[in-house]
Amino acid sequence: MSAGLRAGYDAAADGWDAGPGAIYEPLARALVAASPVPLAGRVLLDLGAGTGVAGRAAFAAGARRVVAVDLSEAMLRRAVFQGGGQVAADAMALPFRGACFDLVLAAFCLNHLSRLDAGLAELRRVGAAVAASTFAPGWTHPAKDAVDEAARSFGYRPPPWYTALAPGERACDPDELVACAAGAGFTHVRVRTMTVPTSVATPPALAAWRLGMAHYAPFLHGLDAPGRIAVRRAAEQAVAASRATASLAVEMTVLTARSPGH
Repeated sequence: MSAGLRAGYDAAADGWDAGPGAIYEPLARALVAASPVPLAGRVLLDLGAGTGVAGRAAFAAGARRVVAVDLSEAMLRRAVFQGGGQVAADAMALPFRGACFDLVLAAFCLNHLSRLDAGLAELRRVGAAVAASTFAPGWTHPAKDAVDEAARSFGYRPPPWYTALAPGERACDPDELVACAAGAGFTHVRVRTMTVPTSVATPPALAAWRLGMAHYAPFLHGLDAPGRIAVRRAAEQAVAASRATASLAVEMTVLTARSPGH
């Protein structure tokens, strides 16, 4: 599963900032603002960093150093910021000594883990605190179904890794998050849901969000240029027909916790 996940994000890297990035950037800022510890002068791990939006938000909030970790080297090459480092690694087996980070940021990463409890235990091992985000239970948007239906008409089928992980029910369930974080040894565990507005509103922008995701990227890369244009046009038309034209606001669940003594 890790190989398929990595390949999907490698394929999505070039177009990420022009598509999904417009949504994940404000979500990252909201996650950083919810940190359970002050960020000034701190050393952070940005887990599942992607192109580094959470790390950049952490630097803007005063962090001293941020290490970006992701399975995808192609995504990491875009996670470049002054005072940071990039490490390609699996979140379930991080190549760091214990308690070396003041905070672990995990922006929309927990839903990619095969075992939520073991993943949070690994974050507890390396970090004194955690701030993690997932989509809120049941949250969706009309553009998702509209684009899925349009893409299926061109032969798209979700890859096995996405089918196995989506929709990441355990990582979205507040009770599961609390139980797994407490079981990992965290204290001051808090889970809350917030609404985060974005500037994404038009059918082209909404279609770019969905088609830029990692579970679509390998399919699109397998098409020729006219085929990709046709899929994109059909997706935009489907979004327009769905009347999903209001600015996208995301319902986001945030987990924050600290290690004992911090």
